[in-house]
Amino acid sequence: MPVVPRWHRDGMVLVGDAAHATSPSAGQGAAMAIEDALVLAKCLRDVADLDQAFTAYERIRRARVERVVRYSARIGQSKVPGPVGRFFRDLFMPIGLRFVGSRSAHAWLYEHHIAWDDSRLEPS
Repeated sequence: MPVVPRWHRDGMVLVGDAAHATSPSAGQGAAMAIEDALVLAKCLRDVADLDQAFTAYERIRRARVERVVRYSARIGQSKVPGPVGRFFRDLFMPIGLRFVGSRSAHAWLYEHHIAWDDSRLEPS
């Protein structure tokens, strides 16, 4: 998916797939939209100027969502193997899942936390 260079202009701001669509393979579209909404609400609460609030929202979210977009693209590309690829995938999948399928390997994705009560506007 193409990268949207700027997520806001004047009184308009993009969230979710409008700003950063992911491959359906990752199953993260709704989660990213909910995270966007929380961070945007926090920025609107803590920053008086609308343009600065939108800029803070984008600064906080961009690195994480671009990482998720890259991750989902990798997953999507790996789901279309040919017959030889399927053979090796099926052969090595049980071994590979012991390492990359662990909870700690994907903690960055599934255990993301937005500190609502923290008024600092830094990427988390």
